[in-house]
Amino acid sequence: MKINTKILEEIRNSDSKILAVTKYLNREDTLDVIEQLETEYPDILEWIWENRVESLVEKNLDREKVHFIWNIQSKQIKDIIKYCSVVHSLDDIKHIRKFEDICAKSWNWIQIFLQINVDDKKSWWIDVVEIPKYLELIWDMENVSLIWFSAIWKSEFTRQEKEAEFDLLKSLRNKYLPNGFVSAGTSLDYEIALEKWVDIVRIGAKLYE
Repeated sequence: MKINTKILEEIRNSDSKILAVTKYLNREDTLDVIEQLETEYPDILEWIWENRVESLVEKNLDREKVHFIWNIQSKQIKDIIKYCSVVHSLDDIKHIRKFEDICAKSWNWIQIFLQINVDDKKSWWIDVVEIPKYLELIWDMENVSLIWFSAIWKSEFTRQEKEAEFDLLKSLRNKYLPNGFVSAGTSLDYEIALEKWVDIVRIGAKLYE
């Protein structure tokens, strides 16, 4: 599996880290990507991103190297905890409570990003005004810890829209948890994300040559 080193050098020259999207790769290629990044780019590596529970089970990777980003179903939470250490797409209080409950019963832990609604045309995900409610809930938990804010991308956008999205996420991070991280950006907009100093940039298609 050949990796696009140009992108990796761009990230190395920024203050960002990469979350390598491996959801379309088989287990062998995923392990190859992990080895290459660990060996050559450990300073910018935030590990890998998967989005299907079935793939998590099939690949059976080192849990601490796997992040989960996608819509979460309640029945999948037990497996997500088993195979992932970080979840970037939590936007449901019931799910957060279930993560805490299952982790407590299994002597486990999970780190999370809250998925914030950055598109005023959509009504799902967490509205900015709801953030304090989620924080109050998570602060009292022992097995779920908050890393900070994440956002799901738009497939079509202007540069101005993306800059505003990244600025909003960073301002919320600075307001509520200055030591936290922003997870955003994809292969479509990673250059803007790097310019805006987004902490964790998720790149898939353009990473593989």
